[in-house]
Amino acid sequence: MSPAASVVDLESALDSVDSWLTEYISMNHPEIGRMGPICPFVTPARKNRTLEIRIRLVGHVPSPELVEEIARSSLREYALTFWQGRNPMLQTMVVVLPDLRSEDTGLLDQAQARVKDEYVAQGLMIGQFHENCDVTAARNPRFVVSKAPVPVLAIRAIALHDVFFLSDRPHWFQKYREKFGKFFGPQSTVMDPLLIERYRESEQAYGFSS
Repeated sequence: MSPAASVVDLESALDSVDSWLTEYISMNHPEIGRMGPICPFVTPARKNRTLEIRIRLVGHVPSPELVEEIARSSLREYALTFWQGRNPMLQTMVVVLPDLRSEDTGLLDQAQARVKDEYVAQGLMIGQFHENCDVTAARNPRFVVSKAPVPVLAIRAIALHDVFFLSDRPHWFQKYREKFGKFFGPQSTVMDPLLIERYRESEQAYGFSS
């Protein structure tokens, strides 16, 4: 056990994450801007035994390089994980950093930004959550949605609604389009007009033809 582990209440941290997943992330919220829970994947992932939780300690003086390496190595661990459930769309990993202090949570934002390319290239999303996180909801920029009582990284497969998070860069959108472009064709089954609008805007902006 590392010195950091001796001063971190791991059980309490895991209980806090569990409560956060159950009472916040898996629940509806009036400010999210749509129907359904904040993350629609957590409850089915739990039911299908495809939600894995990992703990990573950063020590008293975490460096940007260390936190970035935790984010990057989590991609490798995700790929090597034996998932009990068989639905790859529900495979979710929550990486908990219980000893990352409030004043150091910006390192998590930096790490997420630096590794996102690598995740998207593998068909995955990575998001950071912590008490100081200022990420807002895709449909309501006034709602700061990614607050968490314990710093975590959440990893899952790219989903249909992720066009909102993958339209900022052409290579991100291209990866999204490879997977979900068929749903926006002439026989589109997508019912959400805002999602369709963002997809069409991105196609036009990056010179993709329908």
